[in-house]
Amino acid sequence: MSEVPPGEPYRAVERYKEITAMATSAVDRTHELERKRAARLEDATTARQERTAEAEQQEEQVTEAVRLRWNAAMEALWDERWMRVTRMPAPDPSAPAATPDESIHSVQAAYLDLHEALGKSRWSVTSWLPKPRRRSRGEE
Repeated sequence: MSEVPPGEPYRAVERYKEITAMATSAVDRTHELERKRAARLEDATTARQERTAEAEQQEEQVTEAVRLRWNAAMEALWDERWMRVTRMPAPDPSAPAATPDESIHSVQAAYLDLHEALGKSRWSVTSWLPKPRRRSRGEE
């Protein structure tokens, strides 16, 4: 067997300790990074859940507002026998994007326009005839 020079086992032990300390330090840094990443992901998940809940609540509000106005419109059209009244249609995916408040305002404005139109005089055959001209004094 060959002899180990004096001090070599001591250097090997020190080198081993250095390497294990670096590995331990790397593991600790990795764990800290993972804890921070987990905390960020948890915060992001919580924020997303809150946004989802808020969006669902807004969707319910818009749906209820539209349903109420649709039902009121159907009641207003009840006497219009010539008009075929149907169930409330499904949402139109081609409609421009709008906030919940803008959507409710738009539906309310359309309902008010309908209500105003129904309050105007109804169509009749005589409404298409020309109106009689008033004679001026010079024509008499």
